[in-house]
Amino acid sequence: MVFFVMTGIGSLLLKNPPPGYRPAGWTPAPASKSGATTYEFSPGEMWRTRTAYFMWIAYALGTSAGLMLISQLVPFAKSVKVPTEALQTITLVVGATGNAGGRILSGWMSDTLGRLNVLRLMIGIPAVAMPLLSLSGSNVGLLYLMVFVVYWCYGTQLSVNASTTADFWGTKNAGINYGLLFTAWGVAGIIGPRIGGALYDQYHDYQAAFYTAAVLAAIALVFELLARKPAPPVRA
Repeated sequence: MVFFVMTGIGSLLLKNPPPGYRPAGWTPAPASKSGATTYEFSPGEMWRTRTAYFMWIAYALGTSAGLMLISQLVPFAKSVKVPTEALQTITLVVGATGNAGGRILSGWMSDTLGRLNVLRLMIGIPAVAMPLLSLSGSNVGLLYLMVFVVYWCYGTQLSVNASTTADFWGTKNAGINYGLLFTAWGVAGIIGPRIGGALYDQYHDYQAAFYTAAVLAAIALVFELLARKPAPPVRA
């Protein structure tokens, strides 16, 4: 409720800039250099491209893997007898630092390596890190490292998918287009923790959840590899 109220108040302070607005001293990079589309896709046109579906599935499954970890991390750490002090550090410092670091540096990473390349890396890496995390046991150093890596990848996905939406389908409708793509994260918030909990109930072992998360990340990577910058629609 607090979040809803604060967001509502903040939205009242926003207004669209005048048409053609440019910050003083700023010269936009040519579209050919930045890789951004010069065509403004409407939401309907966006969903008529295969890339939208590939990215939605990759987004949903990739973040499901991260949310499975987040939902199972504390009980998993307790089950392998991680000390209480270390447990607090995992959630309050290591995870938060990784998540924030991925979000903050994702712009530089995607500008340097390319949007899709970064998304593919941030989905592919957890496919390896998840099993390693499950095997870390009470090795606090390895556990810290794997938690940091997975949280970093999770945070980066949330940031880079937004900028990729603007590059692929234009900035004019980026708000609604990304809002539609972002429903993938909403679905992940439902299925990720539920799958993790159901697997533990079935096997009474957290490794099943982490290995399943790795499989989801691997499937997500396949769909991200299929994604390509969409071409503008052909007018009859």
